[in-house]
Amino acid sequence: MIARMILTATAAIALTSAAFAQSPAPAAAGPVAVVVSIPLPSGISREQAMAGMQKSVPQYQALPGLVRKYYTFSDDGKFGGIYLWSSRADAQAWFSDAWRAKATATYGAAPEVIYFEAPIVLETAAGTTKPR
Repeated sequence: MIARMILTATAAIALTSAAFAQSPAPAAAGPVAVVVSIPLPSGISREQAMAGMQKSVPQYQALPGLVRKYYTFSDDGKFGGIYLWSSRADAQAWFSDAWRAKATATYGAAPEVIYFEAPIVLETAAGTTKPR
């Protein structure tokens, strides 16, 4: 009985995955989260990187559509950010080809940029959930 349930669930997942693979993902109409990761250049300390991050704060505060940004360091020696944008268009306007080229030239490695649809934004401090 359990084996049959597993096989049925596996078949359903395979069919669903195949359907998603064949059709393009819908464009997110609401908030979009973006994760950016760039290898920290050799010879640059975390303290130097932090100083650069602090210096960039006013620039990010002025970006249209940027709701929130978390500056990040990963355990594998990368830095970057986790961003919440009001729309994918706003995010893509910032993470343009020109931005990628500048980041690559500045840091010596291409940034990894991953987009996520954010259909629900939970604000725990305010105790509210904001669906789009």
